[in-house]
Amino acid sequence: MKKYLFIIIAIAFMSPTFAQQEKDHEVNSEVKELTEFHDIIYQIWHTGWPQKDIKLLISFTPEVEKGFNGIRNAELSGILRDKKSKWDEGLRKFKINVEMYKGAAAKNDSVGILNAAEKLHMQYEALVRIVKPVLKEVEAFHQELYMLYHYNMPKYDYMKVQKSAVVLKAKMKDLMKAQLSERMNAKKDSFEKCKTELNTAVDNLNAVMVKGDDKNAINGAVDAVHSRYQELEKVFD
Repeated sequence: MKKYLFIIIAIAFMSPTFAQQEKDHEVNSEVKELTEFHDIIYQIWHTGWPQKDIKLLISFTPEVEKGFNGIRNAELSGILRDKKSKWDEGLRKFKINVEMYKGAAAKNDSVGILNAAEKLHMQYEALVRIVKPVLKEVEAFHQELYMLYHYNMPKYDYMKVQKSAVVLKAKMKDLMKAQLSERMNAKKDSFEKCKTELNTAVDNLNAVMVKGDDKNAINGAVDAVHSRYQELEKVFD
């Protein structure tokens, strides 16, 4: 009896940790295999390509192919589900560049492999931009919104929804202060407009929560926050 009691207690203590790990994975926008590929693309782009070291570039072929296969088979976390179509299209283009690289290496084509290396780097950066948020404040907001929209609201866990509304309000304050880099200055007006509209939606969600447990009203307010967030993300497309 004591043995079974010990097992039950152990599971009880382990479960929150496991649940937290699951949540951390769900809201993590990193693709490990893409990050790992950076080691090889860095050497290609910062050593082989500028030095026009054809032998070195050719020697990277097996690692390029292995790295691509890893990226192609990578499983996206839940928070990236809305970007799956863009990711798949990016992979399609990346595969073309990998085949160009392999073909040029097989032919010992110096001009071809230099061109392929440039395109490979360009498409790698494009993949990174798909999954990596432009600003840490946007990522922090999205992580909380993801749990609210895809888990807490569908289950209608009122206490968790209430907590998320408060957290989003705090995250929104940080997001309102966030500024784009100079290279993205052309998007500044759209970014500020979308931020303001998102902030209004978050304020409205909190106001609705204060009024009490009204599922329909709360669901509408959460949908509005999610829609406004999607508009904000489109600024960076």
